[in-house]
Amino acid sequence: MTEQITLAEYLGHRLRQAGVGHLFGVPGDFNLTLLDHLTKVPDLQWTGSPNELNAGYAADAYARSRGLAALVTTYGVGELSAFNAVAGSAAEDVPVVHIVGSPSTATVAQGRKVHHTLADGVFDRFSTAFAQVVVHQETVTADRAAEQIDAVLLAATTHRRPTYLSIPMDLATLPLDAQRLNTPLRSASDPAALRALTADLTRRLAAATKPVFVVGHLVPRFDLSAAVLEAARAANIPLVTSLAAKGAIDASQPLHRGHYAGTMVDASTAALVAEADLVVELGTVASDVLTGFFTHRAEDVRDIHFSATRAGGHEVLFTDAVRVLAEVCATVRFPDRPYPARPVRTPVAVDPDDALTQESLWQTIEAWLPSGTAVLADTGTAYFGSVRMNLPDDTVYVGQPVWNSIGYALPATLGQGLAEPGRRPVLFVGDGAAQMTVQELSTIARAGLNPVVVLINNDGYTIERALQSPKAAYNDIAAWDWTALALALGDGLVSTRTVWTNGELEVALAEAPTDEMVLLEVVLDMFDSPPLLKELAERNGGGAQ
Repeated sequence: MTEQITLAEYLGHRLRQAGVGHLFGVPGDFNLTLLDHLTKVPDLQWTGSPNELNAGYAADAYARSRGLAALVTTYGVGELSAFNAVAGSAAEDVPVVHIVGSPSTATVAQGRKVHHTLADGVFDRFSTAFAQVVVHQETVTADRAAEQIDAVLLAATTHRRPTYLSIPMDLATLPLDAQRLNTPLRSASDPAALRALTADLTRRLAAATKPVFVVGHLVPRFDLSAAVLEAARAANIPLVTSLAAKGAIDASQPLHRGHYAGTMVDASTAALVAEADLVVELGTVASDVLTGFFTHRAEDVRDIHFSATRAGGHEVLFTDAVRVLAEVCATVRFPDRPYPARPVRTPVAVDPDDALTQESLWQTIEAWLPSGTAVLADTGTAYFGSVRMNLPDDTVYVGQPVWNSIGYALPATLGQGLAEPGRRPVLFVGDGAAQMTVQELSTIARAGLNPVVVLINNDGYTIERALQSPKAAYNDIAAWDWTALALALGDGLVSTRTVWTNGELEVALAEAPTDEMVLLEVVLDMFDSPPLLKELAERNGGGAQ
């Protein structure tokens, strides 16, 4: 006799097979039955957030580590609150499946004027909006439910992009055949395309004398950092990393030659890439910030670019393409060659009694930062200061350099912490960004996580001050008592301290407890910004005016 399980349980088991252990979201009347049955699935834990936007940010960070995340919202009001987060996952190539509990099939068929709608009997407006940012979407029907669920999950993991699954509330308990779960969800490249890619790579590497790998964000998205490094070592090919792939390759690796963002970050990496006669772009994206405002090497016929589903014009999956690259690299060996000299950063003089500056802050953090952590940096001074740090080995770095939605990193700390519980999160967030999503500190405390939160209090939107009109009133924010707020949201399960000087920061970091959440409020001047942000402003045609 065939075993029957509910649609919600089938979805839950498929999520577990993909490595998902947590559900992020907010309950609502259209998803309650769905949640009742989803949470019956063993080892699938509900993690509710104060709002859907925060839940989406948390799911994004979780998916970067686990390879898939599930975001559950209700129809209309809930899903639209999460839209910004899902769009960010699309921009950053992150596989989040957005599961929406929607009105019943009878309600939709009869065009009833119900709540969470525009009261006009039209029910496809919001799914139409999500079609602009997801790689695949389905609204479940009784006759194709299992097939639709599988298609949505497979698309997310194949493309490393968000997908959308709408489940009418009356179908959440639809009986499905559990035997289908025995068939794994897999995508495969066409063997002929793989042979063509192998021949192409073999020919290109044979003709090259100065190849270089540019490691992009898709390498960590597909968990292929070790495979790419193995390929580089086998053929003795130097590699550089995009800012979006910071931390993907340990900086201590001899073949790692630094970060590449056109001419903006490191002149030596710019020279290395410019002089190469073969550039292998491994899952990069040529956005403005990541290319130093388009000062990168323009792609030409000598180069080859790997995307999620194509490599050098061949329709192959990214995982298969990297495997082929490793196989070809194992057959060649390039001689050692001189590389452009790496710039040496001269440490700034730090007097313990002096007020903190952007330069002394990041220099002190870099000296303290232990290995084995996950650094999360919000858009603004937090990102442009921390991205220049030299990270210790085995450090994950999470930022959002393409979408750049301020407030992302604080809820992302929840997702990262749950995805890798053995890796302590270290969050850098500005006061303006934190005011958008600070409620998630309560969820982080409830989950028992122990991040170090470095909250940069510089009286407003310093990144905007650096770009234009530094004294404009729209860059000011209300002053908050951050340590009192953290104690309230953390239910007392947090250690707090405010620091103004270099010496106070060193002591605070050294004395930070390891077994509980720590919030360090670091006070900086509102007009002080990291050197990289100043350079960004100059290239963007702004700067203080």
